[in-house]
Amino acid sequence: MEDGDGEKGAAKRTKLSAAAAAAGEDRLSALPDDLLVQVLLRIGGTTAAARTSVLSRRWRSLWCLLPELDFVPEADGGSIRAALAAYEPPSLRHLLVAAQDAAPHGMAEWLPVAARRLAGDLLLFNMAPKRDAKDDDDEEGKDGSPFLELPCFGSATKLSLDLGFLPLAVPVSGVFARLTDLSLDSVRFHGPCEFGDAASSRRFPSLKNLNIRNTQGLSNFIIHSDSLLQLDLRSVRGLKQLNVVAPALQVLSVFFCFADTQARSQPVADIAAPQLETLQWEDAFDPSSVEFGEMAKDFKNNRDCLRLLKRFRRDAISRLTLTLAFLPKDLRYFEYLMENMTMLPDIVSLNLNVLANAHAIGPSLFHVLRMCTSVRRLKLVTHISLDLEARAACSSSCTCDLPPNWKTEELKLAFLHEVEINNFRGTEHQIALVKQLFGWAAMLKDMTINFCHSITESMARKARNTHEFLHLPTNDIRFCMFQRTNAPH
Repeated sequence: MEDGDGEKGAAKRTKLSAAAAAAGEDRLSALPDDLLVQVLLRIGGTTAAARTSVLSRRWRSLWCLLPELDFVPEADGGSIRAALAAYEPPSLRHLLVAAQDAAPHGMAEWLPVAARRLAGDLLLFNMAPKRDAKDDDDEEGKDGSPFLELPCFGSATKLSLDLGFLPLAVPVSGVFARLTDLSLDSVRFHGPCEFGDAASSRRFPSLKNLNIRNTQGLSNFIIHSDSLLQLDLRSVRGLKQLNVVAPALQVLSVFFCFADTQARSQPVADIAAPQLETLQWEDAFDPSSVEFGEMAKDFKNNRDCLRLLKRFRRDAISRLTLTLAFLPKDLRYFEYLMENMTMLPDIVSLNLNVLANAHAIGPSLFHVLRMCTSVRRLKLVTHISLDLEARAACSSSCTCDLPPNWKTEELKLAFLHEVEINNFRGTEHQIALVKQLFGWAAMLKDMTINFCHSITESMARKARNTHEFLHLPTNDIRFCMFQRTNAPH
């Protein structure tokens, strides 16, 4: 009897559910707002969420409760402005706008509204036709040319603007009180207000990370910031003067800013950053016009690294990264330049990147190591050219094998305890180098050799079983293979 009643109850519920569906009962709309907002966040962007307004009166304004908004290129400035104006929460935590070759007046329609509502981050991408700052040289300085004025984002925490080389004017007043991260890419600076002055502590009191890349119109960059921790300048075309006063700055990167000027003018820089830990300077360098305070513990090289290294000859550096690149040809008719490197600072850890191009790297490594005999850790990365397999080894008279006595000359690396070699292929040059390292570093405790990804197990086994390796203290060597996974059939 009970089973029969259960079956009847289930059948009745099925009929009721079917009847409710046939009657168009909307059970989803009965959910609370916070759950419906989670549904809208998962249906494909703000535009798709706004389309749900046609479902019923219950859904008409739900999209206005979204904590984050994103707009596709099809959305024009007027529609973005209207959406921001209709937005109900007191603050917006995330705004993404992807524009398609937008003009300054189109962005000016909605940016001021966004500046008032935003309490989080703005990501703005203007996908303009492919061009760079050089294409806009003729435009700079033209009176009356349209430009975009950046409003003051008083509550925003992060701004990332990629403008497709639209002219941008920074505001002459206003405080970006909560902004910690600012990234400007593909921007042409415009107007009388100097960006460095605008980005200084008085108006950006919380700024920690500043990235300026691929820009034009910033000839003098002078910034005083008590909060700045990281400053990254890359391809700031036309930069002539750099002045940084940042007592908390930890990382400074300058790539192809001074060197990118057509006139190749003398770089002028004055850096005061007593807490700096990492300096990456891959740019023109002149010791008579580029001043560094007491700072760097860790830095990468640049094109003028020899002159830059002399600046640190009395300092102890925790980690130094050097890159040695050999030309992919016979070097008999080229000048041997390693002799120009006559000193290195006191280094704890040395990272050496080598693009060998089938040349011998042992002599160059010997030259570097004999200038930093106190080094404790050595990491050697041999980068592989794509056409290496087809390239024959260099001739016996190539200058890469200079000096010829590097294998017999005494070198004591009494503090070297750890060595890591990456992209190892087991060539004659590389095996000879491993043998030399054990001869130079009597206290070597740990050596890790990571084989190149193209080396098979049989090739690695053959390299490990060579005569030279069999006579080394192999208990101190750890070999690592590149792990391959079989693709599913």
